[in-house]
Amino acid sequence: MAEKPTTPPVKKEPPRRRAVWRIARGRSGGSLALAIFIYWAIQAGRDVLAADGDPNNPMLSKLFPPEGKHGVKRPANAELEQSKLWLANTLAQALEHNASLAIDMGGGDRVSEELAAESHLADFLKANGVNPTFAYFTGPERDDFDHVYRIWESGAFRGGDSILFLNEGLFRSSSRSIDPFLWLKEDPRLAEMEAAGVRPIVFPALTCMKYLEGDDMNVFDVVAGKPKADGTMVNPLWKHMTVKWLEAFEHNIKEEGVAEWLP
Repeated sequence: MAEKPTTPPVKKEPPRRRAVWRIARGRSGGSLALAIFIYWAIQAGRDVLAADGDPNNPMLSKLFPPEGKHGVKRPANAELEQSKLWLANTLAQALEHNASLAIDMGGGDRVSEELAAESHLADFLKANGVNPTFAYFTGPERDDFDHVYRIWESGAFRGGDSILFLNEGLFRSSSRSIDPFLWLKEDPRLAEMEAAGVRPIVFPALTCMKYLEGDDMNVFDVVAGKPKADGTMVNPLWKHMTVKWLEAFEHNIKEEGVAEWLP
């Protein structure tokens, strides 16, 4: 009997990883959004690291501690050299563990710009099998967008996929019938960004957030049904609103076709 020809096993390519870099002023919702992206990746069983380099708001490291599976050590301080050393070590750790990465340098975008430009970050990431995503965050105030546009126009964060998140939660009016970004949609600078491939996505407002913060609860514990510190449960309406808010944000991302741009 003739021997059957053997087919060599197909070599599987390693999954493409993502590095998402948050670009915005402080208190723009960027840290919360990165935490959501990390949460979704963990829920889906994907390897991801939370790189918290924000000297003023250690949200990511509180949610994903450095000693845990998804955390990394924070930088010693916010100086450029320390940030550069921290970024180099963090990138090496992500590559070693074949993990995606969410990078939060906080509102210190001058340091972020210098780091990105000096290290040719996008080229380095792509050469090592990691796709870069640059996540810009703006509120409805004109100076918020002025800040984001200046950074985008500088060219420091080019060579990757770019998303502009429009954070409705920063709208100062109590009315929800007004589109807080109506003026921006008529701004030629937004059209310029879109023509260059930037995808704008609405980051919905969670109107009960202040009540969750008053209960000292984060959105992920609320969704998971965890009790408050005193053993009581969060108001069921707040939980319902939080679940719907996360679903709406995920819907906006999928509708724009950029879900694969996240970890």
